[in-house]
Amino acid sequence: MKKYLILFLSLVLAAGLFANASQEAETTTDDAQTVSAAKPIKNPGTFVYASYGSVDSLDPSKAYDNASGGIIQNLYETLVDFKGSSTEEFVPLLAVEVPTAENGGISDGGLTYRFTIRKGVKFHSGNDLTPEVVVYSFQRNMVVDPDGGPMWMLFEPLLGSYGSRDGDNNVVVTKAQLDKVIYADGDDVVFKLKVPYAPFMAILAGYWGSIVDMEYVIANGGWDGTEAGIAEVNMPEEGQELLYEMASGTGPFKLSRWEKGVEVVMERFDGYWGDMPAMEKAIYKVVDEWSTRKLMLLQGDADVVQVDPMYYEEMNKEADLMVLKDLKELGNRGINFNLEIAATDNPAIYSGKLDGKGVPPDFFADENVRWAFVHAFDIETYITEIIANSGVPNATPICAGLPFYNPDLTVHPFDLKKSEEYFKKAFDGKLWEVGFEMDLLYNTGNEVRESTMKMLAESIMSINPKFKLNARGIEWATYVDYTTDGNMPIYYIGWGADFPDPHNFVHPYMHSEGYYGGRCGYNNPEVDALIEEGAVETDPERRKEIYYKLQEIWLQDNIGIMLHQPVSNKYFKDWVQGYVFHPMENEYKYKMFDKRY
Repeated sequence: MKKYLILFLSLVLAAGLFANASQEAETTTDDAQTVSAAKPIKNPGTFVYASYGSVDSLDPSKAYDNASGGIIQNLYETLVDFKGSSTEEFVPLLAVEVPTAENGGISDGGLTYRFTIRKGVKFHSGNDLTPEVVVYSFQRNMVVDPDGGPMWMLFEPLLGSYGSRDGDNNVVVTKAQLDKVIYADGDDVVFKLKVPYAPFMAILAGYWGSIVDMEYVIANGGWDGTEAGIAEVNMPEEGQELLYEMASGTGPFKLSRWEKGVEVVMERFDGYWGDMPAMEKAIYKVVDEWSTRKLMLLQGDADVVQVDPMYYEEMNKEADLMVLKDLKELGNRGINFNLEIAATDNPAIYSGKLDGKGVPPDFFADENVRWAFVHAFDIETYITEIIANSGVPNATPICAGLPFYNPDLTVHPFDLKKSEEYFKKAFDGKLWEVGFEMDLLYNTGNEVRESTMKMLAESIMSINPKFKLNARGIEWATYVDYTTDGNMPIYYIGWGADFPDPHNFVHPYMHSEGYYGGRCGYNNPEVDALIEEGAVETDPERRKEIYYKLQEIWLQDNIGIMLHQPVSNKYFKDWVQGYVFHPMENEYKYKMFDKRY
């Protein structure tokens, strides 16, 4: 009897506990529903990013700006990618594994790289990924090689040159050359480097290493893969590259619509080989006005927006946001001087003469002009007020975090008296007598660049009433074209690491064929020789000597005004999940995102 009584009491107690547990579970569920009802997620299947940079091109052979690269990296994929936030470790994408010396993927003292290509991968068109397609993709991008594009990064390690053309723009690259350095071998794709090149893997991880759809490209009139066809597709005119506004990649998203200057809409690719993105749709919106971007974020119409440093303080006070602070980017911001300004149909230099009504094309070729501009720049006000201390002052293109950065170098001081002295020397005194007029351009919506150019203009005009500088905004795609065409006499620009090596910073800024140095007419044979030596030198001590010397020359020649290394904040709606910061990426890979509480 006692036994049954104990059992009965146990059952009653258990029933009571079960009832309480059920009641607690119901309360928890109700609370969760209450929270969910109080904080609904707008457009749960769509991720929206609003910024002020319009896309320049969707062709991986041409695109070389953040806005374009941000879209391309969602439509296309590369052989490998960086692992998380690392700049040294990699993970495989379209390759089965990351080649190393240990697994036999890297051999011949670093001259041969072998990638086994993943099977069962489909392009958005339905075409198959094969090793032959990978070979075609790299060769096609190098053959097209638009002016001002990123293909120099492949030419340098593979062929020891900087592009497909000679100095007179004659096509010199051949199919036979490319077949020797990029070819298929069974399930593998093999790269044969001209010299050992440590950053090669990092180069392949960039969006310029995107694998394009061979059948799709050829069917739409692209390169047919022959020697005879190279001249037909090489160096297309601006906006005429085949994949300018069309795409078929293997990426997690496919192109739905690109309304230029307004938005790019991408839809989830249901045939994607990897982990399916949580988002059904991703939208990149071009919104120049800050107040509109802010309102979009606060109201949940955007999930993340571009926030300039001057607005960090006000955004830090807002609720319902996920804020990531003090993110140190591997890059820099600076002002470049154009020593050979394009003179034909160039409104930015007005008369194009030294007559007080414009500036001549060689305006910045006079070193006195460069010194005058350097000393007229108020770096302290720039750091504290314009970028609100969201950056570390940087004297040369090589920034902190890179090997062989010289921390002892400092920027030239702000000194209007010295600036006046140099202006009086410029052009044998004639510039001071007649004055000049010139535009300082910035991309519309970028308030940091706008404020910077206005500050510089006011500073210089205060020296001599005959000096007239007009700070004027233009649309981003036009801004990119103007820099490529050499139309801008002076411009504020940024550089983010393509790969984490000082070569990737001194070559673009200082080499006579560099991305900025070349288009700005800077040509110093000593600098070119040092840069070329540093790229292949394996002795760390010699590399240090080379890069320290290059940093000193930058400050001696005053090629430009290096401003800062960004330390940024990012502002998301608090329902955003999955973001991983990478110091070499300023845009977003949407497959990482989810929207939930």
